[in-house]
Amino acid sequence: MNMFFNFVLKKSILGITLLLIIAGFFVSQIPNFQLDASSDSLVLEGDENLAFYQRVKKNYGSDDYLVISYQVKNDLLDPKQLTHLSKLKQDLVAIEQVKSVTSILDVPLFRSPPLSLVNLADENITIENGNANLELAANEFITSPLYANNLVSKDGKTTAILVTLKDNQRFKELRATRDQMRIQRANNTLSANDINKLKTIERQVLRNTTTQSGLQAQTIAEIRSTINNYRDKAQLFLGGLPMITTDIVSYISNDLIVFSLAVIGLMTIVLALIFRGVRWVVTPIFVSLTSALIMTGVISLLEWKVTVISSNFFSLLLVLTLSVIIHLVVHYRESAQNNPDAELEFLIKGTVQKMFKPCLFTTLTTFVAFGSFLVSGIKPVIDFGWMMSIGVAIALAISFLMFPLLMSLMPKAKIKTHKTKIGATNSLAKFTEHFGSHLIIFLIVIMGISGLGISKLTVENRFIDYFKESTEINQGLTLIDEKLGGTIPLEIIFDDLAEDYWFDEDLRAEIHEIHTYLDSLDETGKVLSIDTLMQVLTQANDGDKLNGFFLNIVRGQIPESAKKHVLYPYISEDNGQLRIVIRVLETNKNLNRNDLINKIQHHIANNLGFKEDSFHLTGMLVLYNNMLQSLFDSQIKTIAMVFAMIFLMFWFIFKSFSLSIIAIIPNIIPSTLILGVMGLFNIPLDLMTITIAAIAIGIGVDDAIHYVYRFKVEFKKDGNYLATMYRAHNSVGLAMFYTSLTITLGFLILVLSNFIPSIYFGIFTAIAMISAMFVNLTLLPKLILIFKPKI
Repeated sequence: MNMFFNFVLKKSILGITLLLIIAGFFVSQIPNFQLDASSDSLVLEGDENLAFYQRVKKNYGSDDYLVISYQVKNDLLDPKQLTHLSKLKQDLVAIEQVKSVTSILDVPLFRSPPLSLVNLADENITIENGNANLELAANEFITSPLYANNLVSKDGKTTAILVTLKDNQRFKELRATRDQMRIQRANNTLSANDINKLKTIERQVLRNTTTQSGLQAQTIAEIRSTINNYRDKAQLFLGGLPMITTDIVSYISNDLIVFSLAVIGLMTIVLALIFRGVRWVVTPIFVSLTSALIMTGVISLLEWKVTVISSNFFSLLLVLTLSVIIHLVVHYRESAQNNPDAELEFLIKGTVQKMFKPCLFTTLTTFVAFGSFLVSGIKPVIDFGWMMSIGVAIALAISFLMFPLLMSLMPKAKIKTHKTKIGATNSLAKFTEHFGSHLIIFLIVIMGISGLGISKLTVENRFIDYFKESTEINQGLTLIDEKLGGTIPLEIIFDDLAEDYWFDEDLRAEIHEIHTYLDSLDETGKVLSIDTLMQVLTQANDGDKLNGFFLNIVRGQIPESAKKHVLYPYISEDNGQLRIVIRVLETNKNLNRNDLINKIQHHIANNLGFKEDSFHLTGMLVLYNNMLQSLFDSQIKTIAMVFAMIFLMFWFIFKSFSLSIIAIIPNIIPSTLILGVMGLFNIPLDLMTITIAAIAIGIGVDDAIHYVYRFKVEFKKDGNYLATMYRAHNSVGLAMFYTSLTITLGFLILVLSNFIPSIYFGIFTAIAMISAMFVNLTLLPKLILIFKPKI
């Protein structure tokens, strides 16, 4: 190591040139950087429910449609208002990627005027055809089992415009093949050749997804632009899963750029206030930024997509690199003050040599913390684990290369004599000495309360909770939930019942009971099924239910234009399936997807007697829930394993079993505190917040290693535990304090984001930083003072 740093210092110009060339190469890859919030990033890889869901979409059509809410103040069916709506529809249809547009203008009407069952085939009544009675139509829209609280709100003031986007059939087939092969891989049934083929297909899908996402974003932008031209006579909002995923990408992209710059700016100010020297500000920021940009280039080169889960990787890498650099800066300044006549090369070499081991150890333990993501089974989470694991290695390498290179190119800094006993760290040392026992009792109480909070943790989040109430997307989703029956679809597929349905009166009664039950749930909005058609036909038959014989005659009389609305989406005679579509209310404060799914399954199987393998719940809601449950299992249940591995690493690093136990205890507190606070304040674990625990562990153990490592060095001077604590607090404690303060203030900027997960991430990362610093400068030294382990 000594020879390496000698070479680095002697060839500093060559070294910095090579580093900048390497950095330039990776920075040149950044234009290929990709963000992803598609359905692929929200589902569990290898989930067999995904393959079933894809088959359902193929049979019945995609649920990835857009919903435009069109709200008026007066009469929705006023001729002038209908003309306005018709022009909007024409402009939407003219958009290249729009496949179809469904509105009140073109849906079939059965009671405007009322049709007898024998006239169903002869009449195709729609507003667009000009043969509808508008007064009767207004009543039908708010009373029809098909349209009420679905296409038109109960007050008749709001209607939905459904916009279906064009599919890329080749892309759909390729993705379906990939999903099927992933299931086979998960079951270990793929050959080596098939595995290679799957990797090729995955790369193709990845590239195609980028293209499709860009096309979708462009189409949604065109739709929004079109909508803006029609706000003069109606209040318009856009909703639907494609819009949600596109807007999430937009929020992530905005936060990634704006708040990364803001974090850098604030860190610059804080460093300037702490060190009061240009080089001590520019060097840490430049090195941290270089490290983060190189890793961004690596991600781009490897074609990894950044998702909601990994969207804050850039800020985290800034943090991790800055932590290393601040420790180097503080140690260099301390050495320079203690050795004012020492040569520049001596100070640089001394700093990097003495700090390399503790920084290497902190990198390895951080790697273990982020390594817990690698066993999640969810590709975006696994990718995030690799991103951060590789990122911390890059941060270490760049820090220990650039710091000596940059310092050697600058003249020796004049370090003014300054107090090493700053108020904060010295006060913490005094507090630990005199009140440490009280602190232990206090922290035990805090852990107890946190444990109570953890018991209340839930794995859930509503998409609407990702956005502030002031945002258009939140307002639009709220309006659609309240007026138009909900946004997020949940489907139930019954096997081998389609043919029997028309002849079995008892089966029709059971499906009606299921439909009624689903409609009665607080979490559900509009429910549509083949029973909806039965209700429409009963209305047309003056309130009398149809028997099996007459029903078979009537279903043949339904015009083709009506069948696509009331028949084909809910029954497939080719596959023998019945389908129920439930729209779930995102605005329901008590929504718990897992509880809802289990409640529905239990009712159908136990209360109505359907065999569990005869029906299946599916849809994005089920897939997202499966992913959340798997993520909870993999992360929460692996925390103990992570701590066990870190303890073994501590034992290897410190060469002391007792000291390793003492060092691990304080670092259980930050992650426990964060999870406890989330439970107490009913903040659910979701894609982003569930990663906070691992991040807290990574940050905490870094502080512990730096403190214990310096404690061991200082202890050799006099063997006095108390005096050693004060010296450690006023040396490495300074670096810990400066790092925590700078990073905490930087991450708190995220509270200004419109994207709620980013706000939570900023707040909880700040809590992790402060709590990790506090326990490692109080509880850790107090435990050392009490038990006096062999140093």
